[in-house]
Amino acid sequence: VSSAEAKLEGDQVAGIKAKCEEDASRIAAEKASCASDLAKAQPFVDEANAAIDSIKPAHIGEIKKLANPSDIIKLVFDCVLILFQLPLAGVKATKVTMAKTEIPWFEPSFKQALQMMSNPNFLAQLVEFGNTGKDMMNNE
Repeated sequence: VSSAEAKLEGDQVAGIKAKCEEDASRIAAEKASCASDLAKAQPFVDEANAAIDSIKPAHIGEIKKLANPSDIIKLVFDCVLILFQLPLAGVKATKVTMAKTEIPWFEPSFKQALQMMSNPNFLAQLVEFGNTGKDMMNNE
């Protein structure tokens, strides 16, 4: 092997090494940024997990007994239906009241939510979603 070939190969290796070091530096910065974001979010995750763990079957029964729950309760259960990938009612325009303000919206799917809550495994599914299901959510 000639010294010219060795120098050429050494230059190529140096270029690859520089690129790898640049990538490693970028990745370390991204990792630090992600760790910072996670540290900010973790208290909210812990609070949400504690809230899920505090739900008792009697709480679900109480909601099921409400003749006409507030719109915010209905909309929260629309979100639960979506998270569990269950069907919603057909879209019909209506108005809902949020923070004492009436806004145009769509008809909540509370009848479907009542069916979901009637499943004897609903509370266990909710807890399981809190433990692992949330980690499987996608941008959809």
